[in-house]
Amino acid sequence: MAATLLTLLLAASASAQLSPPYRPLVTTLEGTVSGVTDRSADGSLFFSFKGIRYAQPPVGPLRFEPPLRHPGWRGIVGALEHGNKCSQFQASNSSSRSSSSNNNLNNNNNITRIGDEDCLFVNVYTRQLPGQDSSLTGLPVMVYIHGGGFYVGSGDSDDYGPHYFMDEPVVLVTFNYRLGPFGFFTTHDAAAPGNYGLLDQVLLLQWVQDNIAAFGGNPGLVTIFGHSAGGASVSLLVLSPLGKGLFHRAISQSGVSFSLFAASGKRRGLADKLATQLGCLQPYSDAMVDCVKRTPAAVLLEAWKATGEHDTIGFIPRVDQERFLPLLPEDARVLLLRGSFTVVPWISGMTELEAATFLPFGLPDEEFVEAIAQKNLVAWSRFLQLTGESLFRILDCGANPIEETIRVLDFFIGDRRVTVGALARLLSDRLIVNEVTEEIRLASVHAPVYKYVFDHRGPGRPTLSRTMPAPANLPFPITELGVGHNEDILYLFTGDIREFQQPGTRAYFVVRFMVNLWANFARTGRPSSDVLPMPEWPIFTERTQLHMRLNSQPEIGAKLFGERVNFWKTVRINEQYRHLLDRRPCF
Repeated sequence: MAATLLTLLLAASASAQLSPPYRPLVTTLEGTVSGVTDRSADGSLFFSFKGIRYAQPPVGPLRFEPPLRHPGWRGIVGALEHGNKCSQFQASNSSSRSSSSNNNLNNNNNITRIGDEDCLFVNVYTRQLPGQDSSLTGLPVMVYIHGGGFYVGSGDSDDYGPHYFMDEPVVLVTFNYRLGPFGFFTTHDAAAPGNYGLLDQVLLLQWVQDNIAAFGGNPGLVTIFGHSAGGASVSLLVLSPLGKGLFHRAISQSGVSFSLFAASGKRRGLADKLATQLGCLQPYSDAMVDCVKRTPAAVLLEAWKATGEHDTIGFIPRVDQERFLPLLPEDARVLLLRGSFTVVPWISGMTELEAATFLPFGLPDEEFVEAIAQKNLVAWSRFLQLTGESLFRILDCGANPIEETIRVLDFFIGDRRVTVGALARLLSDRLIVNEVTEEIRLASVHAPVYKYVFDHRGPGRPTLSRTMPAPANLPFPITELGVGHNEDILYLFTGDIREFQQPGTRAYFVVRFMVNLWANFARTGRPSSDVLPMPEWPIFTERTQLHMRLNSQPEIGAKLFGERVNFWKTVRINEQYRHLLDRRPCF
């Protein structure tokens, strides 16, 4: 009877007269789900399935453990609404979760707990279900990994709506993965090796392999792409032996494997800090982990807030050699140098001026801003994260932070006045540019890598939701800074609080160009588009160092930010983008 009903529904779906109440059915390995119909930005019909469970709820004894496949269900489950977001904090005055990796929440009294530990849900959007049109079966599959510093965000359509991508013949997949202490709590040993959120991503890709054909997708043509922490996740999945065979193209946007918010290896002691707040500090890791694991989720989150680490880069991905099957068996740089990763066509790049979005978070108050304006070296060392117990980086052993600060100040400012633009450029380099540049260089020795910078400032340029403080109160000349972190996402996804770019407008042409470019790469492994005139995108090599400028008039460039990148290689910072022989960490 169920099979007959499904056949009738599929036959009915071939009609152009489908109306919104129509409920398409898809049978996965776990069970049958019913979705809804919707219209893309250009009015094309597509099918939406939200809130499908892809794993067992990671609660109770499954907290801090690798995810397990969902055992399935009987009957038909409605996939009409998103599932729970993963447990996190959200600024109470924020109407949108930015994917920025540096999106601090700032005021402890102005945040609220949202989400739930039971949060491993996937959303699938497809232009065509099997049996409707044989010419469109086996569509390219695009799996998007959301950003948020590995501590905030979700794959929901309020930020990552499918309506632009559904103008293309593709299947789009978005999903949630565990965040913050639930996703990355680690004692740096076998008791809690961490990376549970990344293991969620691996299981999701296995779910895609098993089920996406039922949604009209081709499991042999899967592209993973993501932004910020999502871009770093893409890179880590490329490097992980657990990702082999689960995808066939990759796109890393504004985030890579050893970004400060990824596997940088700099944060330690956080497990003890959280355990102390919970009264769980024990001399042995196993006992401490067991105590933290038994703590109610709400209590754990409040304790995490009490540590003061909840609104910054805290528990993050790491080398988990202690695990029987490690997700990241060695440092990212080692794997890249050796070519020990999944070799697939790979797009990687950044926006024109990443820190234009999150510069205010590096300037916490007016007193500090004034000290920066006056070129106070202590303030500048703090701004550059060169002094104290740095959240992100530490200097080489024996390096003098003031001497290194002077060198940075001379290079970017010299005798000139301090400007917002100069601060944004150097912070962009510290947080994004150097790491992205070096990962591309290392990966290009072994894989076809396509480098880009997104710098569209033309007519119709949309603006970010200004939930972050704007640098309007800074006492320096303020100019148009450039395209910042997260602005490229506005050309790929719709959102609940963002108006669609209307077909025929100038902004819509750039939307169509970006989405078509990404979709064509998913289909062919080569980035190309005929929406706007563009030259053939060359593969990056260390000799030529070519990249594509993505805007309303795409063109090829060379040696992106070259002078700045070369300068930072001389600063004595212990970072993975530096050559292993150049780095001398202190222990």
